[in-house]
Amino acid sequence: MVRIRDVHYGKSTALMKNSFLKLTLTFAMFTPAFIFVGSTQSAQQPPAHFYQEVAWSADGTRLSCSLNNGTQSEIFVMRADGSDFKNVTNNPATDMWSSWSPDDRIAFMSNREGNNDIYVMNADGSAVRRLTKGPGKNSYPSWSRDGKRIAFSSDRDGRWQVYVMNADGSNQTRLSKGEPGGNDTNPAFSPDNKRIVFYSDRFGAGKDQIFLINVDGSHEVRLTNDSYNNIYPSWLPNGKRIGFSSKRNDGPSELYVVNVDGSNLTRLNNVTTFFARWSPRGKVAFIKGRWPASEVYLMDADGSNQTQLTK
Repeated sequence: MVRIRDVHYGKSTALMKNSFLKLTLTFAMFTPAFIFVGSTQSAQQPPAHFYQEVAWSADGTRLSCSLNNGTQSEIFVMRADGSDFKNVTNNPATDMWSSWSPDDRIAFMSNREGNNDIYVMNADGSAVRRLTKGPGKNSYPSWSRDGKRIAFSSDRDGRWQVYVMNADGSNQTRLSKGEPGGNDTNPAFSPDNKRIVFYSDRFGAGKDQIFLINVDGSHEVRLTNDSYNNIYPSWLPNGKRIGFSSKRNDGPSELYVVNVDGSNLTRLNNVTTFFARWSPRGKVAFIKGRWPASEVYLMDADGSNQTQLTK
């Protein structure tokens, strides 16, 4: 048995004794503080139909998501009602962690050339171009709302830190310092392009915390201050609140929102998810399910009217 929460960056507390387990840990390498905190699953249980993440287009009319079928991960695009569902990567490599630009390009992570790097493509999958070329692994891209820059995480300096680069891949600059140790991942630009939110395990495994930092690397502040596991932060459309998933009891992760100054922490009722993203139109797309199966859902901002989009 492998405890999924113990998998970080391709390392496990158990020995890898079969090929599927190695595949599972390769997939988990892209997901620090892996999603099902506290759950225990068999190493023989493949992810036959597992959605890892979802992202909105800038106008809120379309969604992208990555689907892991047990052998590879592909990126799909669909309309906000779940229709017109298309595979836009069609590649035997691992493609995931999508983010949209204002002009309908998608940044994503892929290992199609051997290393985990950031690529961009048109929303139909054409015009694929590689932006990072090492050193180290590069993942979790997030496009700025003005389309000029992309935030991402890289372990090129020994542990995962937050970086920013121009949209053409130039001027790659490290922002976070990860002190007093740990890994900083999953950055996301604020709607006004002035700040970046991310989460870090610098306080220990299973105690990930949410941080904010200015786009020039100054004024890093800790947003959550507890002993819970707080992951995958996302800005609400007004830029005044941040949503994230948090595991606070023995049950599944739930969705919380908090003001950017850390006040007014609120749990959304009846929303169990490890990953959610807010639309500029106010809707919320989120992943619902447990390893090895999950689906993409849509709901109102208050957690009501939950509708399954994928099948």
